Amino acid sequence: MIGRAFRALAGSLALGSIAACAHYPVNPPLEPPFDAHSGYRFEALSADTPDPDRNFVIVTLSGGGTRAAAFAYGVLETLSETEIGGGRRLLDEVDVISSVSGGSFAAAYYGLYGQEAFFRDFPDAVLHRPIERDLALRVAAPWNWVRLLSPWYSRSDLADAYYDEHIFGRHTFADLPRKRPFIVLEATDLSLGARFPFTQEHFDRLCSNLDGVTVSRGVTASSAFPLAFTPLTLDNRPKASCGYTAPAWVELAEQDFEDAPERWSLARTWRDYEDAGRRPFVHLSDGGIADNIGLRIVGSSIDGGDSLGIFAGANARAIQRLVVIVVDAKPRSDPEADLSPRPPGLVDVLNAAATKPMENYSADTVERVRLLFDEWDRAASDFDAMRARCDAMVAPSARERCRRAMHVTDADRPPHPELTLIHVRFEAIPDADARRRLEGVPTSLELPREQVDELVKWAHQLLESSPEYRALVEAMKRDSSPAESP
Repeated sequence: MIGRAFRALAGSLALGSIAACAHYPVNPPLEPPFDAHSGYRFEALSADTPDPDRNFVIVTLSGGGTRAAAFAYGVLETLSETEIGGGRRLLDEVDVISSVSGGSFAAAYYGLYGQEAFFRDFPDAVLHRPIERDLALRVAAPWNWVRLLSPWYSRSDLADAYYDEHIFGRHTFADLPRKRPFIVLEATDLSLGARFPFTQEHFDRLCSNLDGVTVSRGVTASSAFPLAFTPLTLDNRPKASCGYTAPAWVELAEQDFEDAPERWSLARTWRDYEDAGRRPFVHLSDGGIADNIGLRIVGSSIDGGDSLGIFAGANARAIQRLVVIVVDAKPRSDPEADLSPRPPGLVDVLNAAATKPMENYSADTVERVRLLFDEWDRAASDFDAMRARCDAMVAPSARERCRRAMHVTDADRPPHPELTLIHVRFEAIPDADARRRLEGVPTSLELPREQVDELVKWAHQLLESSPEYRALVEAMKRDSSPAESP
């Protein structure tokens, strides 16, 4: 009896010891001296063309589990098949891929392994993989129960380990090629409700070296859907430990409370990481909480919060065409709860609270980018109109005085690249039955093969039939054609 009791006690102590040892992977520190130009950031990436910014192309991939990953795959495959002249495809022109949740599986796999491996391997590696079954088996495995008892290890850490081993080959961000496209895996800082992209620029704020973080960690954080997955934890270190200083735009933006409140708010969020004593840890959840289509990076970059150089490139006339392709796998389902007078249950309420704001916010984000484009068009139109009034003056000296007085000299000319926004979404499917089928595909990490195939097929058809896309392809083909002799 004493022997059995002793063995039981020893076993309990052993399990307790194992549980105490289980810990999330700690993001590594950033060693001094601080360098604001190294690591995985846009400015450190090379391009394979002599004029890389002429056509600046951003692709954003929405959340939505395997539904979103398959839809993203279809769009990227279409871009790879679209010839634009000079032996190049439109996918070769993509400079940035910003992704959320399910879309991050596609973005990370493409960025890590390249075009050939992506189109060859991604369907079997991710789209047709029984991810949900495999994760459920891991949670059910008794040897994992002890790890999950640890307060420092969660279901998301278990998922991260699975993705790392079976999908992303234990690669870290140091293994991402230092060439375009720039892969931006978007998560959400749960305490702030703010975007937290896995780029070195944003890890600088934690005095942490992103190169030592696994790619799977970024994908897991981006897809840590509330309720199903727990938030992931990052360590936030004192800024003196690496010599970090905030970018210059932050201090300037802090002075713009009245004139540019969004820019001011962006700077205030940026500063929130500086006191590591107040926030020693950062908890990340699904990127869709802050931006379910990965599109806010465009406005954030123009405001200074992401150094893609869009405004500077447009102002310097380096960016002559700015293209944003939004891949939006937003679902839509019949409101079953509204068929009954009984109030929805707790699970339904929590699920609606976690998903509906994300889905509704997406349309606002697209509209915000449209308005941004409209502002550039309007500024250019106003400039041209005022310039024409000055140019109507007969005397050259009067024209020049008018230009200076009205701020319409060549140096004052506002940036105005050719702007194209393409929104690939289920709502554009002309076949009502097909549209309802795709909008009703659940947000799951495991789908039947026929649903995956249909999602890929419609991604092709929707992009190819888009008038904006067809016009873009024709324009890029004209650009690549040699000039005709007079």
